[in-house]
Amino acid sequence: MSQTPDNLSSRWMRKLRLRALAFLAGLGLAALAMISLTSIPAWPIVGVAVACAAVALNSLASRLDQPTCYSCGVDISKEPIGVHGRICKSCGAINEARDRGPTA
Repeated sequence: MSQTPDNLSSRWMRKLRLRALAFLAGLGLAALAMISLTSIPAWPIVGVAVACAAVALNSLASRLDQPTCYSCGVDISKEPIGVHGRICKSCGAINEARDRGPTA
């Protein structure tokens, strides 16, 4: 089965998004179950669920701060930036070049 470049270049990002969606859905269902099965007021449960979601999404997206291959998730900070971006040594995907602003 041959994969197109679009499938290869966004595989890691899709997996990251799916992981975030699954965590948020599970957290929402757990909060809903806690509210419906106990006599605890809903506002504290919703507050804790929102705080957990913020911390979890921050930790999931923290790897996107550094130059990371969008296909396999390998650190590509040491790779040179070409015309079309950085080329990952492990999977060969071309990643977008990021403008870091002026370096004065």
